[in-house]
Amino acid sequence: MADADPPSGSPRSLKRFLLCSPDHFDVTFEINPWMSAERRPDRKKSWQEWKDLVANLRAAGAEVHHFPSLPGLSDMVFPTDVGIVAGDHFVRGRFRHAERRDEAAYGARWLLEHGFTEIPWPDNPDLFLEGGDVVRFGDVLLCGNGPRTSPATATYLSRVLDRPVVTVPIVDPRFYHLDMSFFPLDDRRAIYAPDVWDLEGQRAVERLVPEPLVISIDEALSFCANSVVVGDTVVMPFCPPRVRSALVDWGFTVCVSPVDEFLKAGGGIRCMSLDLDLLATRVPQQ
Repeated sequence: MADADPPSGSPRSLKRFLLCSPDHFDVTFEINPWMSAERRPDRKKSWQEWKDLVANLRAAGAEVHHFPSLPGLSDMVFPTDVGIVAGDHFVRGRFRHAERRDEAAYGARWLLEHGFTEIPWPDNPDLFLEGGDVVRFGDVLLCGNGPRTSPATATYLSRVLDRPVVTVPIVDPRFYHLDMSFFPLDDRRAIYAPDVWDLEGQRAVERLVPEPLVISIDEALSFCANSVVVGDTVVMPFCPPRVRSALVDWGFTVCVSPVDEFLKAGGGIRCMSLDLDLLATRVPQQ
């Protein structure tokens, strides 16, 4: 499949996403509670789910770009972790696990080749960042503090991206990225599972979100919070009945796009779709 570009003169899409095709997707190591080398994904089913996701995102109005995965990098299909995009700049991901470190270079190469400028990291080898831990809500960034992202990374992001960052400590290891338990719908509404976080994180999010849809751990285990929204369409891997009812009442259309094979590696739709419009404004010159 060729990379997607909008026709000349076409209107700007609602959202732009970067995906990575599952050419070499597999579970060959175990770095989260979902992964098991004894429960590996089916390659044919993975391709169909991925193609369906691309089609569903485009049908919702999104512009979808993609690049191929490479041998030996079986988790490349989750490009959200490779960087944080801010206008025409980006911060490259810094993976704690050696099995994923090479992914960041290939994600950064695509961004550089498509006109984005990289924001350099300070000379501190103890700073780690995976994009799944960074979620925007209004003018604020939320940064998960858990097994993948260093506590001090929030301070760095606040400085280089010139905006407030709220730290949300994660205490349930099954939800190792913040985007598995917090899903912003717009600047007022969000779906989230507070039991995943410590009391400090719960209070911080309660103060931030005027209209929450609080979900249980069981509902969050369906990966319904690891979703994306395009206009008034919510694209989810699964939608519990209570969540669907609330979304419809709020005026959203729910599109369920199953990614069961990818869930075997612990990643859902948001993990698979790097948001190229996470922060629309250019960051200040450093």
